[in-house]
Amino acid sequence: MNKARWVTGFMALALCVTAGATPGTAKKKNNAIPDAGLNRVWPPPPQKPRIKLLQVIRGERDVIEKKKRSFLQKLVGERDTQNFIRFLRPFALAEDQEGRLYVTDTYERAVFVMDPTTRAFRIFAGDADVQFRQPMAITVDSKDRVWVADATLRSVLCFNQDEKLLLMFGTDPGTGKVKTPTLKRPAGIALDESRNRVYVSDSKLNQIFVFDMNGKFLGRFGGPGNDPGQFSYPGALLVDKQGRLLVADTINARIQVFSPDLKPIQTIGERGDTPGKLAIPKDMAFDREGHLYVTDAFLNNFQIFGHDPRDPDPNQLSVLLFVGGLGQRPGDFQVPGGIYIDSEDHIFVADQMNGRIQVFQFLGGK
Repeated sequence: MNKARWVTGFMALALCVTAGATPGTAKKKNNAIPDAGLNRVWPPPPQKPRIKLLQVIRGERDVIEKKKRSFLQKLVGERDTQNFIRFLRPFALAEDQEGRLYVTDTYERAVFVMDPTTRAFRIFAGDADVQFRQPMAITVDSKDRVWVADATLRSVLCFNQDEKLLLMFGTDPGTGKVKTPTLKRPAGIALDESRNRVYVSDSKLNQIFVFDMNGKFLGRFGGPGNDPGQFSYPGALLVDKQGRLLVADTINARIQVFSPDLKPIQTIGERGDTPGKLAIPKDMAFDREGHLYVTDAFLNNFQIFGHDPRDPDPNQLSVLLFVGGLGQRPGDFQVPGGIYIDSEDHIFVADQMNGRIQVFQFLGGK
């Protein structure tokens, strides 16, 4: 499936509205820019650009196809009074096999769902049995089941494609002699389907919980501290192609990497405010070339890490570029949170305090 629909769908709509053209005409005008701020690239000229800003999505109005006003409405100056749904505090992002983007919003206590093909925009607040209280992390598996870690419910919830609750776990005290540990504040979630694992970070216990994909507790590791394998407010989780687990060790200002057997093998970043340093890392993602992207809520940017060919250690990562800075204009951030990169290297970043999703394109690293 071609995930470029995010560009040909939403961007074509933006061009159509700006140029007053039909959608078919707008697709041909790839050089048209609907917002003066959307021409930003990183690094700036005269260097070769690697990242380009594509779109800013603040809510429903930036997604759905706008209804045309009649001649009479235009003549009398009647305004569009339709109420549009907007993001308040977008937090984390995920995408299903059909290209639908899911965004948790901690203030709305809901998940927003955006479809680039139908230009549909809706709110998903749970089902008839359970309503979200503080949805934090989100991911979607290969069967398009949606997994949400809710910090207030202290649970992981799994929904099918029709948004019906299939599974809820994390708060069961267990039965018999073996007691199942209870989540206190789940903050991150990641799936390793090949190993039948669900990883859940607990920012209050400073541990990572391991369940199978039926919700059975398998174990946990970590604890408070700053030694390898210890955490201080662990947040986002990510599993790479080799089955390694990456943990955003937020207050320790680092990314910890664990082998598939959950042994600490690498640390990325250290505390600081210069390129390559981290302050409050929030989320992680990989592009098609294997670069690691890390959002930072204090530095108000995302940094791109990759291997420097001059370094003899192939596992050593260096910062290649940072994007953003504190502000409200397109391309700037105020407390960026979740990041997701699709198969076409479109980069979606939850810009929390600005109440928007910013969409970038990785242009290639060569």
